[in-house]
Amino acid sequence: MKKRLLTKFFSLGLGLLAFCLGLEAQSVVSGTVVSASDASPIAGVTVTLQGADKATVTDEAGKFSLQVPNLSGTLNFSHSAMKPQTENINGRTSIRVVMTADDKELTEVVVTAFGIERKRKALGYSAQVVNGSELTQARETNVANALKGKVAGVFVSASATGPGGSSYVNIRGASSFQGDNQPLYVVDGVPIDNQTVGAPDLGNSRGTSRDYGDGIGNILPDDIDNITILKGPNGAALYGARGANGVVLITTKKGRAGQRATIDVNSNATWERPNVLPQRQNSYGPGYNESIDSWDLVTVNGQQVRRLPDWIPDMWGAKFDGQPISLLMWPSLGVIPYTGQGSDEVRKFYQTGSTFTNTVGISGGSDKVNYRVSASDLRNSSIFPTSTLNRQTVNARLGFQANNKLYVETRINYIRQGGKNRPGYGTDINTIAMSLNRFPAFLTMDMLKDYKTPSGQANNWTDGRPFNPYWVLNEFLSSDSRDRVNGYLLARYKIAPWLTFQARAGTDFYFDVRDSRIGVNTPTGSFNLRRGQVDNARIRVKEENADILLTATKNLSSNLSSTFSVGANYLNRNQQQMTLQGNNLNVDGLYNIINAGVVVANDRLTRKRMNSVYFTGQLGWKNYFFLDFSGRNDWSSTLGINNYSFFYPSVSGSFVFTDAFKLENTPLSFGKVRLSYAQAGKDASPYQTEIGYNLSTTSYNGQRFASILGTIPLVDLKNELTTSVEAGAELRFLKNRLGIDFTYYSSGTKNQILRVDIPAGTGFSSKLINAGEITNKGIELMVNATPVQSKNFTWDATINFSRNRSKVVELSPGINSLSLYSTSEMSIEARPGQPYGNIVGYAYKRTPDGDKWLTSDGRYQRETTTSVLGNIQPKFLGGINNAFNYKNFSLSFLIDARVGGKIFSYSKLQQWSNGTGKGTENGENLISDGMIQGTDGKFSPSTLVLGRQAYYTAMSYGNIGEEFVLDASYVALREIVLGYNIGKHLKNLKFLKSAKLSAVCRNVAYLYQNKEIKQMGANPEGGFGPFTVAQGFESTGVPNTRSVGVNLSFSF
Repeated sequence: MKKRLLTKFFSLGLGLLAFCLGLEAQSVVSGTVVSASDASPIAGVTVTLQGADKATVTDEAGKFSLQVPNLSGTLNFSHSAMKPQTENINGRTSIRVVMTADDKELTEVVVTAFGIERKRKALGYSAQVVNGSELTQARETNVANALKGKVAGVFVSASATGPGGSSYVNIRGASSFQGDNQPLYVVDGVPIDNQTVGAPDLGNSRGTSRDYGDGIGNILPDDIDNITILKGPNGAALYGARGANGVVLITTKKGRAGQRATIDVNSNATWERPNVLPQRQNSYGPGYNESIDSWDLVTVNGQQVRRLPDWIPDMWGAKFDGQPISLLMWPSLGVIPYTGQGSDEVRKFYQTGSTFTNTVGISGGSDKVNYRVSASDLRNSSIFPTSTLNRQTVNARLGFQANNKLYVETRINYIRQGGKNRPGYGTDINTIAMSLNRFPAFLTMDMLKDYKTPSGQANNWTDGRPFNPYWVLNEFLSSDSRDRVNGYLLARYKIAPWLTFQARAGTDFYFDVRDSRIGVNTPTGSFNLRRGQVDNARIRVKEENADILLTATKNLSSNLSSTFSVGANYLNRNQQQMTLQGNNLNVDGLYNIINAGVVVANDRLTRKRMNSVYFTGQLGWKNYFFLDFSGRNDWSSTLGINNYSFFYPSVSGSFVFTDAFKLENTPLSFGKVRLSYAQAGKDASPYQTEIGYNLSTTSYNGQRFASILGTIPLVDLKNELTTSVEAGAELRFLKNRLGIDFTYYSSGTKNQILRVDIPAGTGFSSKLINAGEITNKGIELMVNATPVQSKNFTWDATINFSRNRSKVVELSPGINSLSLYSTSEMSIEARPGQPYGNIVGYAYKRTPDGDKWLTSDGRYQRETTTSVLGNIQPKFLGGINNAFNYKNFSLSFLIDARVGGKIFSYSKLQQWSNGTGKGTENGENLISDGMIQGTDGKFSPSTLVLGRQAYYTAMSYGNIGEEFVLDASYVALREIVLGYNIGKHLKNLKFLKSAKLSAVCRNVAYLYQNKEIKQMGANPEGGFGPFTVAQGFESTGVPNTRSVGVNLSFSF
């Protein structure tokens, strides 16, 4: 079936290619567009034939070609930063055009809601655009991660799961306590599903299992023309409930009418190695209380040696002294010295990862047709041996101008993705990184590779967790595949010169197959699991969107322009998730669910439907004052029957005062102020308004048992409602050489949909309520500058800065705190009147003078009640991007930073509990830094010397959370790209339009980070999952990696 599907798609692509190549005309005008200031070529200039539907765009070399009848007519040249220009053809086949900079106003077009294009100067809210060219050189396997440091007010965090994992993106802070805080992703006007199906459950402490990726990770960067970020409800109100957290609008590339067929090729190869790894102590072995006395004394080959028993996993034993030892659980290892093997053994486990991406696209058009077809292949080998990810993508976009009234367009995108042995993360038993953190320092990787006896038993230093990392690598196997199809069909009809009707239907469908297994004889306490386990999951998700839009555009007078639209939208979403888990396998080596002695099945089906109507309008006065307004009403199937309908409006205005007051011949080239007000509703996940039941696999007298779900539903469930006010200014100076964009915003979200705990005596564990409010206030600053601009050299710089503070205004009467995420060591909470995301746990017990109050035997101790230990919110985010161009050379680099905000480090807790980290290596003369209270009530500094285990475990076993809350600040050199335009050396190849070769490096280095985080090899950027509160908890994950590579792109 899959082969037939692939064959059909490739056949479709080849058919479109053959069709489109046959549309070439005979008469062609070619030319070059250059800048009047330095004669440099200008890319992105739109060239149109006046009075006809013929257009093209200049390439990187400023070149263009256009089919024209009889070599006659007039060509119009336009560019967002240049003054418009016209040229009469007059029989010429080659034309050189010189354009001058437009110093008067911004004419850049920005894509807004439903694909409506607006002039940037007319927008009354903040919107930032990232060009597709910024995503295809120092690329990421998940394109969302490439936005890090490039957009003000946008927080981006890659899950600590390596390539193919999901990404967490948040715009302007958390607006929901327990709901989704990520933006809506829209591709060419059609929303896509971006959930991470099977993501770690917040109810599972410290994360678990594998991350199979999200929706945005399936989008091919080479197909992206630009990304527009609409921040908050102000710019995204028309997208309804799902746009309350902002919208990421992705516009894909397409062909141009009148453009000759152009073939674009991009080939990218990168290699990666771990950037930072845990620093391990290399002085102590397994045991307790700095002693080896708990080891057995045995004779091996006539030699009396100490033998490590099978019940000691921790490294609190004696200091290495070189004496001969053996291992009870690993007799074939024989006798080895009790000696540390060095600190680089962990690095030897990892291989050099690689990613190869090759993309070919062809685009062009005729008088009536525009087209673009692309195919891409990505092949990734992880730093973890045996872990791979492959992704093939085919994309076709075709537009047809049937006549001067009807335009039809369609796009279809097919993704085939396959992964093998994705690494686990968190504290789940399939996490290799956890095993690498805990093996004894007297073992080497060469020893550990012999992970299995001939009889199939595990070679391990202990009978249980942690496992030999090579056992996890080879016995915890998985495979997954995803087939995804999304696309749309659009028809636009011009009823009158001023009236247009548009209809669009889109779909996003994917089918996931996930299989995993745990090998027989895995050394764990569960008998059934020792006999192996098989897991199968089948996931189907289908989302259908349809919308209609009627738009009237008319000048009401010579000074007053207007646009008014009314529309409707239909959303239908179905998801089915079927899982089978079987263990206690009957036949060794047969990993099939039929071979399982114990099988648990689960089948979950969810459905959601939403109908919407909306209107939007714009008024423009003398092209310097603009007023926008909109309203939308949603009917959601997930809300209470009396509250399923909800309405929300928006209004915004912008005033270009440099045009109004004719501020010419001044340093100020452009000036605009803007103000907006908006509301946006947010509905709930399905099945929150009625009692639900779980069917059990157990039956009685032929009848299946069923249990009531543990949450009391809310019959009259209401939507959450966000109200936002935004004000800003955009200024450009010195003929647009310096630009400043400043925004202040304030938003509040009420009627939070909360699940709160209730007494167990009710028969339930929790109930659903509408209560609580959270506010977000912040500032954003974007600075664009061209410090140097000459004939051969330019320097462009962009700086972004943002600060957001999320505050819990209220919860509900009688509720003083709401746990958003918790483990046995800490919790992340919302407390009224305090910042969102407090890390709560036990602090050090302190004396009245603030010193640490020790026990009588000199150990640290904790307070009797919990307190706030820190907050997960950063103080501010920032990024600096510099781009230098000298003749045919280009150099760019990006620095991004997070200042402030805390994380709870489970890596440090684990290392201090088990005695494996470098921070626990000092075992001599350990005296706690604190005070002991004497019998007279007075305090004096401790002079008591503690053993290594007693000193460090007083904090970990003692559950003193304060010790493990660390500063998450960092400054990272994110990427460097050095490019060279090699096209000038290939002039003899007349068919070649442009060619560029680049050396790239991604995640280059941390210029600053917390020393303890670096020592532990932890990642200050990656949470254990795509959730807001997960960003405040660092768990054992895939090491951060640095990649280097090359990128070759050319067009012909």
